[in-house]
Amino acid sequence: MTRLANHEFLAEVGKLLAANDGKNSVYVTQKRLVSDVETPGHLADLPSNVVTSEMEPLAPVNVTTYPILVRVQMNGKERKDKSTKLSTVVETSQLEQFWGDYVQVLKNGMVGLRKREKKKKNKNKNKVTK
Repeated sequence: MTRLANHEFLAEVGKLLAANDGKNSVYVTQKRLVSDVETPGHLADLPSNVVTSEMEPLAPVNVTTYPILVRVQMNGKERKDKSTKLSTVVETSQLEQFWGDYVQVLKNGMVGLRKREKKKKNKNKNKVTK
């Protein structure tokens, strides 16, 4: 799986969703991208570094910004090994523009979504028979 540029990723996701037409499952994940070089042997984002506690008002705060890794995966129904995987890395300065474009691509491509079927409530269930 290779990482694409943001505009290439959006174009490929649009093509993938259009070709899918709601037939296969599409998995969308986003997570913070942290390289192992930055955190050798310990976690740099422990709660004590992220949130200041009321008891220690001078506790260090983590102000580091991290890029976001966005992945889209579609599995074929007939064969599990025939899956399509796409990914990109979005820098924090480009997030607003990317999310706007990304949401539009997902809305346009996910036409096979269905509303959940609700169970009908039985009105006669609480009646007392004599």
